[in-house]
Amino acid sequence: MANLCNVDGSTTPEADARIPVLDRGFLFGDSIYEVVKTDGDVPLLWPEHWARLETSADAIGLALDLDEATVARRVADTLRAAGNPRSYVRVVVSRGTGTAPNIDLAFAPGPPCWVVMVRELTTAPGQPVRLAIVERLRNDRRALDPATKSGNYLNNVLALAEAKAAGATDCLMLNRDGEVTEASTSNVFARIDGTWCTPALGSGILAGITRGQVLGFLRARGERCAERALALADLQRAEELFLCSTLRDIAPVTRLDGRALHGGDAGPATAALMPAFATHLAQRLRQRDEPNWRQLTA
Repeated sequence: MANLCNVDGSTTPEADARIPVLDRGFLFGDSIYEVVKTDGDVPLLWPEHWARLETSADAIGLALDLDEATVARRVADTLRAAGNPRSYVRVVVSRGTGTAPNIDLAFAPGPPCWVVMVRELTTAPGQPVRLAIVERLRNDRRALDPATKSGNYLNNVLALAEAKAAGATDCLMLNRDGEVTEASTSNVFARIDGTWCTPALGSGILAGITRGQVLGFLRARGERCAERALALADLQRAEELFLCSTLRDIAPVTRLDGRALHGGDAGPATAALMPAFATHLAQRLRQRDEPNWRQLTA
């Protein structure tokens, strides 16, 4: 078992991996990325993650020079070399090495730099969350659209630090209109009057892959759910809250701004969803993702 890194097709131990100092991802956050998790050597929900990587590339005007099959084979080769029972996989694409430390795209001749990080995944999903609503606002869509999964995460870094200074484990950011957006790396769901509500994309959030899976899963179970603007008051009166993401799956919020919810435990509806959703993901991996991955990487 190992933590490995593949940079432009060459795999080394993570500690030995190198990129040039003029790489634009390093200098300016001029990059995009995706994170997937695996069961053995099969990534969960790879098609959705690859599609979003392409969407993010289009959003920043980055022409990808590798196709899906080539990148998938690099991921597969790195996973095989690592030999982890479960892995965290991060695919990063920067605009490449510039000719000078200048933000002008005229100094970015390319080609893109492709990095595949593979780390052993040891944390279990569903860990409880102490959530704090922070003063730092989410980036405005007209400035740096959160729907683009770029490498520029300073907004999230500082918001998370603010939440942790207040004794929380994650932050929740509002937009300039006071609407709820998302946590540092997760989407949020609130159960309000028996309906599972999550902020609409127009509030300025990332269209989370797990968020999409949760919405489909809830609807298939006959649960009421809605994508809509959420105000701070909506969260404060919510019956239950949870976060969701690739690494978390469904994670119950047990405290909000220091106030214990359900005695500091998961809400009953959330607790019921967690194992059922885990089963749903396992079935998706076995029935769809594994056959597709074997074919893609053959």
